[in-house]
Amino acid sequence: MRFMKLMFVLLLTAMLTILSACSGGGGGNSTANEKPAVTENEPAPAAKPEPEAAPAPEPEEPAADLGGREIRISHWWDATPEGDSEADELARERIKNVEKKYNVKIKYLNTEYWSTPEKLSSSVMANDPFAEIVRLPDGFIWGLMQGGFVTPLEDYLKDTRIAPDVVDAMRFGGEHVFGLEGWYNPNDSGVFYNKRIFREAGLKDPQQLMDEDNWNWNTMLDAAKKLTVDHNGDGKPDQYGLAGAHYVLSELLIASNGGLIYDEANKKVTFDSPKSMEALNYLHALYNTHKVVKANEGNDWEDPAKYFAEGTIAMYPGGLWEIEGRILDKMKDEWGYLYFPKGPQANTYFDPLGQTAAYVIPKGVKDADVIVKIWEDLQDFDNWEENRRLSLENVLPDEASLANAMNDDGKAQRVFGGRFGGLGIKEHLDSVTEKFVKGEVTPSTGVAQVIGPAQASAEKVLKGEQDTDKKE
Repeated sequence: MRFMKLMFVLLLTAMLTILSACSGGGGGNSTANEKPAVTENEPAPAAKPEPEAAPAPEPEEPAADLGGREIRISHWWDATPEGDSEADELARERIKNVEKKYNVKIKYLNTEYWSTPEKLSSSVMANDPFAEIVRLPDGFIWGLMQGGFVTPLEDYLKDTRIAPDVVDAMRFGGEHVFGLEGWYNPNDSGVFYNKRIFREAGLKDPQQLMDEDNWNWNTMLDAAKKLTVDHNGDGKPDQYGLAGAHYVLSELLIASNGGLIYDEANKKVTFDSPKSMEALNYLHALYNTHKVVKANEGNDWEDPAKYFAEGTIAMYPGGLWEIEGRILDKMKDEWGYLYFPKGPQANTYFDPLGQTAAYVIPKGVKDADVIVKIWEDLQDFDNWEENRRLSLENVLPDEASLANAMNDDGKAQRVFGGRFGGLGIKEHLDSVTEKFVKGEVTPSTGVAQVIGPAQASAEKVLKGEQDTDKKE
């Protein structure tokens, strides 16, 4: 009996061992799947933490439904994208998406330039703003801003895609943000130059001077003097180094020396500062000492570009916007574009921003927070730089000029904080530089005569007492 019990135990043990050996998953070697034995001297391995579940994305807050409302956007031109270009096609797609997202209808208004401020103010006073978004012309934003006719926007821009420096620029030196801008182009003005004239004179191309970091007032003046030439021997130059409007040259020269015409933050007229005065003295010398600027024949605005297209001047300081209407298809000679040269007090190239134009939302517009979002969704934030490059590729003559216009090397800086448009300041300065052309006044005397009136003019506008008869 004892023997039988012993046999039964042995048989049962054997069967359990076999079953245990065969229970390894999939018939594999069970040893590989077993945890190592834990000894007294070896701590147990820490248990592997369970992977945390990825947090569920927060649901996007649904856009406001404005119930089919018409959103009117006013410019002083027809901004409806009706062309065949890729940019217009993308703009139409953005409009379609915005209309669906917010349940609105976008409509563009073409409001005459000088009528825009009056239309805005009168409609606000009647509690019926004529548009939800208004492109306000340079020269009028100050008065309307100070008069309380436009909506402060800083509370609606806390998660904006607009760059911080652009948002700050829309404060116009004050506390509140009153305007909307998507971006500022890095370099909108510079110098157009005639390559043929430089080549025939055996002079270095200005682009080469810039590449050598030697493009400054001195090298520009040196070239201008050598390129002011009497070819036909009548005793008068028939080719000049420079041409331009005195009021354009003054602005570019002051900025290029690191000076300001007006200091927004301190609300102070500053064209009498040392840097600005150095620029004005240089401008006076270009006309009167060196005599390298071709005189205009009665139209300071049109004549300089005409001279450049005709090939009678070597250098024309101007803006990129001028190319299509004033240079392209009119200029027969080979030409280029580069930064305006550095002044003695500057360590980089500067491009002034004297304009104050911006998009505003009139006071009394309903759902201003949503209107801001609609405006942002209509902008091409992702492709503005690429679109600008594509546009400039169509009008600029070579890769070097394109790189300069796009500020590819980052050497040009926008001069923020010095906008004077609409304050009446530049008119007073222009009255002095106009006399430079004829040598009738020196910079120190002329500036001393107008600095006070210029300051008074600015203060008048900033009090909301804008004189709309003054047009800058």
